[in-house]
Amino acid sequence: MAWVEMTAEEYGRTFAAPLAVYLGKDFNLLNAPKVDAVHFLAFDDDGFRMGIVLGERGDEWLSPFSAPFGGFTYKDDEIPVEQIDAALAHLASFAREKRKKVRIVLPPSLYAKSLLSKTVSSMFRNGFSLSYTDLDFAFDLSKPYESLLAKRMARRNLKTALAAGFDFRKEDSAEGRAVAYEVIRKNRESKNYDLKMSLDALEKTSAVVDVDYFTLYQAGVPLAAAVVYRVSSKIAQVIYWGDVPNDGKSKPMNMVAYKTFEFYREAGFDFLDVGPSSVEGVPNTGLCSFKETIGCFVDLKYAFEYDGACAGAGEC
Repeated sequence: MAWVEMTAEEYGRTFAAPLAVYLGKDFNLLNAPKVDAVHFLAFDDDGFRMGIVLGERGDEWLSPFSAPFGGFTYKDDEIPVEQIDAALAHLASFAREKRKKVRIVLPPSLYAKSLLSKTVSSMFRNGFSLSYTDLDFAFDLSKPYESLLAKRMARRNLKTALAAGFDFRKEDSAEGRAVAYEVIRKNRESKNYDLKMSLDALEKTSAVVDVDYFTLYQAGVPLAAAVVYRVSSKIAQVIYWGDVPNDGKSKPMNMVAYKTFEFYREAGFDFLDVGPSSVEGVPNTGLCSFKETIGCFVDLKYAFEYDGACAGAGEC
């Protein structure tokens, strides 16, 4: 049993159906210039059972190195816990051998509850330490949207939004995508938030991920927008959403939440991942409250590390 390095092409053939596009060959090759090297690793246990893509930056191995989360690919849904244990024990040994610190952020459990629960347990038991847990929010698309709105205020806000005369459009032209992006840019600027991806970067990402752009108009004026990745066949993820500065009386973001929910529900998806509302474990309480108000449930996203350099030396 051992972790072995593959070519990107071998890895792509071996693990053709990762839990999310971030764990696959193409997405990681696209982002390879952001790190010193990219390693496509597979665990050989009488066959390749698990894999991981690690970006090397200095003395660290990172998963992800340019994505909302990273973690492992699994050969099948029924991999037993003892095989996951073996893979994690050998990964720790491999990190000690190479004197590397490993940092791994796992997907939220909605991506594969049983597999990820076993993986979290195994990481704790094989020497990986918990760095933090982020609060991740998502919509369960199996239920009607209105049934998720437990609070009277939430139902009232949706009613207000539905009566406001909004026009919600999926933007398929280059001009429409630019309009949606400009709304997001203005939103981030007004809140003093960083906007990490340019429109050009999003367009390049669309070569390996299906990217959807949406704009909410009122009387022809763009008020809010969303950019969503189809990260797997059953899960879509909001990458950006927001509104331009406005009085908020017509509740444009409530309408965006409702319309994106309905779009992916009708498209046959199981979940719409709205992403974390915390940074390295510290919650943005206002954002958490908003996402719960619009009908999201809360999930956990675990971040682990293993310091192979310290473990190999016997001290830090």
